[in-house]
Amino acid sequence: MKKRTLARLLCALLSLVFVLGTGAVAEEATGADRFHWDETFDVVVAGFGLSGAATVVEAIDIAPDAKILLLEKMEEAQAGGNSIASGQTVLHVYPDDIEKFREYMWALGEPNPIPEEWFDWWIETMVYQIDWITDVAESVGYWWRPKEWGDAIMEFPDMPGSQFRSISNSLCKMPGTATQAGGTYTAFANVVKQLKGVDIRYETPVIDLIQDPDTGEVYGVTARDKDGNLFNVRATKGVVLACGGYENNLEMQRDFHGMDNVYTTGTPGNTGDGIQMLMKAGAKIWHMKNMTQSGGFWLGIKAPEYPSAFLRQFYFPDGGWIEIDATGGRFYNESVYYHKQHMKVNEYGHWTDLPHWRALPVHFICDESVRLSATLATTWMGWPISANGYRWSADNQAEIDAGWIIKADTIEELAEKIGRDPETLKATIDRYNEMVEKGVDEDFGRDPETMAKIDEGPFYAVELTPAVVATTGGARRNTHSQALDWNDEPIPGLYCVGELGSYVSNLYQNGIFLNECFTSGRAAAQHIFGVEEHFDYKGNDYVVPLEEDIVPVAGSSSSLKPAMDASKEDDGEYVASGNATHGPYTVSCTVKDHQIVSIEIIEGRENMFMTDEQLEEFINTIIETQSLAVDAITGATMDSEGIIAAIQLAFSRK
Repeated sequence: MKKRTLARLLCALLSLVFVLGTGAVAEEATGADRFHWDETFDVVVAGFGLSGAATVVEAIDIAPDAKILLLEKMEEAQAGGNSIASGQTVLHVYPDDIEKFREYMWALGEPNPIPEEWFDWWIETMVYQIDWITDVAESVGYWWRPKEWGDAIMEFPDMPGSQFRSISNSLCKMPGTATQAGGTYTAFANVVKQLKGVDIRYETPVIDLIQDPDTGEVYGVTARDKDGNLFNVRATKGVVLACGGYENNLEMQRDFHGMDNVYTTGTPGNTGDGIQMLMKAGAKIWHMKNMTQSGGFWLGIKAPEYPSAFLRQFYFPDGGWIEIDATGGRFYNESVYYHKQHMKVNEYGHWTDLPHWRALPVHFICDESVRLSATLATTWMGWPISANGYRWSADNQAEIDAGWIIKADTIEELAEKIGRDPETLKATIDRYNEMVEKGVDEDFGRDPETMAKIDEGPFYAVELTPAVVATTGGARRNTHSQALDWNDEPIPGLYCVGELGSYVSNLYQNGIFLNECFTSGRAAAQHIFGVEEHFDYKGNDYVVPLEEDIVPVAGSSSSLKPAMDASKEDDGEYVASGNATHGPYTVSCTVKDHQIVSIEIIEGRENMFMTDEQLEEFINTIIETQSLAVDAITGATMDSEGIIAAIQLAFSRK
């Protein structure tokens, strides 16, 4: 017995020596110490879109010595999230009209309002942060595209409070005055790229949150680098998810909305990563569907060479076109400018989405006159345009050659090529042409002024698909952008900003999403660093304007042969329509003694971005040279090309 006791004592002493010699601790590690960390930063931001950029800019302005890691899923050339692909509008509300604005926005949120206290904070912050945005942008040579009060895109003018004065603003490089593709995002990205203490890593997605299993506190993230290696990053002050929605995740689209076929018109990188991480972390999820996902689905043209869709043209000066559904017939009034309400239609007294996602497959059908009158795709927004720099040809010929647009000599041949019944499609076209002759759309009430016969071959078809601009789903978040759990308590250390948990709860007003990127990103940074809400910007002396390639909104190339002069045209007035971002305009060109003597915009001048000085310069150049083969005005490419195309179309009709 004594020998056994002695042996046990000896083993115990040896064990104690081993423990002390190896430096092991008797107690199990707790908190963040239980995890292995490869790197440590104050803040980790996941996603380099506008909301992520706003978070970083505000954080460094508050704490210039902070260390921030900005992780972006996409490669540098493809960064920017949905922000860079959007129309770039920030709604700027006249402060004296804040109560009207509040009334309007509250009406848009019904019947799914957010808590009133949060709503009031959101409204006030959107109105009063404009000076902060202005100061940040000017530090890198950007400014607001000049417009007057009241010159805003009002999506629901019949809603209470809609009379508030506002501007649909966007940022562009000084001294430009026209919309710049990705301009609002680019201004802030240019600041972020210069900030000291900010480590930006592209092609490095966050794939998981590192969370305390007992308290729920988020300590950091697991990310994957360009080579596929996983690494853990400790965020001592907080993790900010700015990684967007689920636009490009078809499984989630089917599960949360019910669409069986849909593409994104924004970044292909938005695949719901943030939503999955939030769900795993125990966040309370809201706004996954809303009314048509708030931003609505648009009419997309999906080219196989691009992961995201182009947007179908909003305006056609020639009316020889229709859309057909799965049955081969028309299925709605195609002539309404639905994009002015983000593709929503009022049915049974409520706003809902267009029927396309329930009518697939859908094809756009037109004749030669339409093909020559306008691009079939919008040329000033969307991921292939803004991020990839694609320039849709002005006469659509390049896209016909690429096989994106199907061409045929007869309607029956066209039907065969797109997999439709020839007799059905021919009957649909004949019925439409019959109503054009009658001057009334007896089937769907289309405005007869927008209708023209589809009878000038060859004929064309392009398949349309629902294309989602943005989703608003994510974690329910408070006014500090803290992600909340199912008890409405903040998940410590976790923030979400931008569209990932947006405050937009039902209908969407143009300019709100980008405005919310600023409000939510700034709120997160202010709470993380423990300061009160403020709107002043100190700035950094080392941040300067950058040299960059400016992407114009509509720099289309064209194989369309311009009317080089008016020497072969009869005297008279020639009138036709052109296209601008916010609507059509009508051009009148007067020829006397076989010379162009005047050009006027007789309708729709308010839809153009071109300034009066630019318009006068452009018109004078055409008259002086007696040629339409003139260069577009820099910063007003879309209007310049529209005027040329309208005059050429007018000449071709006589």
